[in-house]
This record gives sequence, C-alpha cells and structure tokens, in this order.
Amino acid sequence: MLLEIIGALCIGSLVLWLVFEPVLSPRGGGAPLPEPEAEEETRRGVALLALKEIEFDRATGKLSDTDYDSLKARYSQEALAALEADEGTVDSGDPEDLIAARLRQLRAAPASGQPAPPPCPMCGPRPEPDALFCSTCGQALTMAAFCSSCGSALPPDSQFCAACGVRVAA
Repeated sequence: MLLEIIGALCIGSLVLWLVFEPVLSPRGGGAPLPEPEAEEETRRGVALLALKEIEFDRATGKLSDTDYDSLKARYSQEALAALEADEGTVDSGDPEDLIAARLRQLRAAPASGQPAPPPCPMCGPRPEPDALFCSTCGQALTMAAFCSSCGSALPPDSQFCAACGVRVAA
C-alpha cells in the first residue's frame, strides 16, 4: 500500500511538473518572427479600399456627387502618394487606371491547379470561377466540361473521356 502511494505521488508530481514547467521557466528563444503587414492595413491599401467604398456608396445613393468628388480627389491623392512611396516613382495617372491595370493582370494570371474560369464571349476571361453570367455584360458563360475521373477537358457533346475512357454523365 505504501509503495502504491509513493508511486502515485511520483506520477502526480511528474504530471504537475510537465504542466507547469512552460509557465514557470519560459524559454526566451529570441524575438518572435515578424509577420508581414496585411495589404488592407498599409497606407496604399487603406486608400484603395476607401476609393472602392466611396464608389460603392455613390452607386447605392448614400453619397452625393459633390461629396463623392471631394472624397475621390482626397483619396486619389493619398493613393498616388502611397504608390509613389511603395514603388519609387509612379506616373501621375488616374488611380482608376492603376486599379484597372491590376485587375487585368489578375484576370490574365492562370489559376494554379484549378480549371480556368469560363470566358465571356464578349468580354474575355473572367475572375469569377463559379459565375454563370458575365459580371460586366450579363451574357451567359459557357461552362467547360471536365472528366470527373481524370480532370481532363471534354469536348462538347462527348459521351466518353478521350483521356481515360470513362463514360461522361449526360
């Protein structure tokens, strides 16, 4: 009986030591790794988000045209100053042109590991992978068919996959 009590006390003290050891003797293993700053928290990101928001507020009728013009001028200057600070020198173009150029760049970038989103016959490639209609002109998007077994593209009206021979669901 005494041996069991001593064993229980040893195991209990070992468990307590394992639980409280990190708290009682913290290891100062150097400075924590710096986290990259989120894009929305940078000066540039804040200005571009503000431009988007005032555009949305104007479109929904929450902002008058005079207020929109004054806010757009203010945030455009802030966005240009942030872009110049980030990238050295930037042409003093319209921020909307910069946003449109970035949007074209994102639309042209291939998606990694996923089939490309269906292109609009009128507007070209779209960034929305699951869209049924074009967000610009409203035209129906033709969905490309893929084999459920191997993932290869299927020609229209095919009954079997040309790559693996699996029957295609109608």
